[in-house]
Amino acid sequence: MEGRFTTEYLKQLHRIFFVSREIDRLEREFIKQGIAHFHVSGAGHESTALLNEFLQDDDWLHLHYRDKALMLARGMPIREFFSSLLATANSHSAGRQMSAHLSSRALNITSIVGPVGNNALHAVGVAASLKHKPGMPIAICCAGDGTTQQGEFLEAVAEAVRSQYPVVFVIEDNSFSISTRTGKQTFFDLPTGPASSFYGIDIIRTDGDDLAASRDAFHKAVRHSRNNRTPSIVLLNVERLSDHTNADDQKTYRTLLEIEAGSSRDPLPNLRAMLHKAGVDADALQ
Repeated sequence: MEGRFTTEYLKQLHRIFFVSREIDRLEREFIKQGIAHFHVSGAGHESTALLNEFLQDDDWLHLHYRDKALMLARGMPIREFFSSLLATANSHSAGRQMSAHLSSRALNITSIVGPVGNNALHAVGVAASLKHKPGMPIAICCAGDGTTQQGEFLEAVAEAVRSQYPVVFVIEDNSFSISTRTGKQTFFDLPTGPASSFYGIDIIRTDGDDLAASRDAFHKAVRHSRNNRTPSIVLLNVERLSDHTNADDQKTYRTLLEIEAGSSRDPLPNLRAMLHKAGVDADALQ
């Protein structure tokens, strides 16, 4: 696997993963101190950052609230995460949005919405406006597995197929919709087993633990939507390595054994192991 990445690429990816995790850590510290009040972790979802390699400046992103790493890869300033957390006047929304719902005019990152699922409708609307633009820009829509159960998301995919719009739907499947398990409850995981397509779109499946496979999946989906001006779907299997938010306690609905087993799928130490194998020692990473 490592042979398909340059060491420099892996080091850049490690910095993004590490900074994303440090933002999580500091947000939790500020909440303990009473300085901040709400935290959503991106831990376990970092492999979406691999998507950025295939994006253009004129593409539009409609993101999941756990996409810290992807936002960092896109160029979101670190300071913005804390300006939003502390609801300061110089934040992206002048303190009006929930802290995890970032946006950036400069980076074409639209505002992360409170009613999850609405972002899919927004993404398809933007994709409609991009359909015939020069340069072949596309829209990206990231959503959780729980969100895919909602009508807004299903309507969005249906319209993207009906009108053939260039949008990539990235489903970040961590098996939970807050505290509810989603197995056998989604369009991609039917009571009869995994689905291979939805509304005629092939479902590109990949494991977020496998960075090379995830990179290939993102490349394939983006290339398809960009070149054919049509929708695509990537199903990214990831592990949620935290409570849903700081207001949640996952130990009330997950066993300790399950939580501990999930930690083996942590992208950060797995990436460090790849770097170590490539000859980059711990001191160099530090």
